[in-house]
Amino acid sequence: MSYMQETIDELHYRPTGRSYQIRTAVTLRDLDEVHRVTHDSIVAAGYMKRRPSGRLISYPALDASPMTTILLAVDNGAVVGTHSIVMDSELGLPTDETFPLETGAIRLEKRRLVSFFRLATDPARETHRTSALLLDLLRCAFVVSIYRYSFDTMLCGFNPKHAAAYERLAGGRMLTPARRLNNGDIDAGAVLMRVDRERLHSRFANDIVATAEKLLPRSEIDEFAAMLPTARHFRSDRSARNS
Repeated sequence: MSYMQETIDELHYRPTGRSYQIRTAVTLRDLDEVHRVTHDSIVAAGYMKRRPSGRLISYPALDASPMTTILLAVDNGAVVGTHSIVMDSELGLPTDETFPLETGAIRLEKRRLVSFFRLATDPARETHRTSALLLDLLRCAFVVSIYRYSFDTMLCGFNPKHAAAYERLAGGRMLTPARRLNNGDIDAGAVLMRVDRERLHSRFANDIVATAEKLLPRSEIDEFAAMLPTARHFRSDRSARNS
């Protein structure tokens, strides 16, 4: 995957049947929209009072890091959703704030770690399709994590109300009881979830490969799929079509 960086940095993906497209954030205006959508989403959920700036800037060092990829969902020019992925480095991971001992213990396993954070949608534009938007952002985040970072394990602090659903979807494991986020004035709880690449649920792994087919060069897909051993059904179907 010799031109991994260039391809992912130019990510543009329009899911079938959707009015929005998903792309990477590339400008300061994009980043400002990320901070706005994150702020409005958390305020609407009742976990924080509205700030005068209308912005929530929780991880400025990670925002500036080349190890971070920020995804935007854009509908008719308006940012309606966002999701961020960061690979572990000397800057640490977002999970270090609330789950420092657990994150540190997993580092000792010497696996390639990434963290998902800031999964949010604009509450002013939420519709019956919001769940589909969140899933599309998650699938793209896993494509980035495999193709750009060759990740082994993803760590994320999930709202306890939604953690079980994502556990069933992706094959993750909740490692802790709920804890209050160690993140300024946000009054919310989170559980630490771990998702290992080789343990992704087969159906979700197949969905990730299908998304990658629309994002990556065709010559890269077999190598990409080989990174997901639980997507074997997808690969066997593809091999049958090509035989």
